[in-house]
Amino acid sequence: MASLTREQIYKALEQDRFEIYGQPKWTLGENTCSTYEVFADILIGENYERHLPPDFLPVIETDPELTIAFGMWFLRRAFQDVVRLNQDVGFNVTLSINIFGFQADRPEFVDKVIELANQTGLKFSNLQFELSDKQPIGPIGIKNLVRLHDELGVRLVLDNFGKGYSNINLLRSIPFNEIDLSKEFTVNITSLELELRIIVAIKQLAEVLDLVCCAKGIETAEQLELLEEAGFHMAQGYLIGRPMRREELREFIIRYAPQNTGRT
Repeated sequence: MASLTREQIYKALEQDRFEIYGQPKWTLGENTCSTYEVFADILIGENYERHLPPDFLPVIETDPELTIAFGMWFLRRAFQDVVRLNQDVGFNVTLSINIFGFQADRPEFVDKVIELANQTGLKFSNLQFELSDKQPIGPIGIKNLVRLHDELGVRLVLDNFGKGYSNINLLRSIPFNEIDLSKEFTVNITSLELELRIIVAIKQLAEVLDLVCCAKGIETAEQLELLEEAGFHMAQGYLIGRPMRREELREFIIRYAPQNTGRT
């Protein structure tokens, strides 16, 4: 299906025609889940056709104004959903949400996050931002992320580490709590020893910096077993759980919540 135009995407935002999904992030060793990453996985067209992310995300990622408009809509919806989810399950679930460099670079970004959190009732202790690898981030964006982390206690994740703009230099200036490896780093670990050595080396780097390391794209039990043997703390992928609507995600999290999870 052809890519959508920016005008079509703006109209979909105005009419609230994006569907939000959440994918569990799994704690290895404990076999629990209390964190999920949120995606805008479907756009419903004006004729009710379903558009997947490749139809709209590339347009958003290359358009600063559209990035900001989409980002604010997405934050509001995601905040609302996690607050409802926490109420439904009766304990604290952490929302992990991707933000773009263009978005973080706005001077008002932190104030907008605070405003949305106050409006929706979201606790900052239930929020982590994943910095997308699709766009660069400038000095203002770095300052904003440091403020979110240091003043508000928002956890920060360097997403798709080693790809795009998600590079090692950012670890020098932003106080990340976690680095996430994209599926390109994990897809061949069962067949290529070098690939496994690379992700183990990245995990060791994370440990030296006191960071959690999450491996994404886990699709087989053999991959998961290798990661557990290598000492990984977190994993994400279709083997664990596909992106789910809120109702399905709620049941998944209730089933696999840590036993000592604090009540809201």
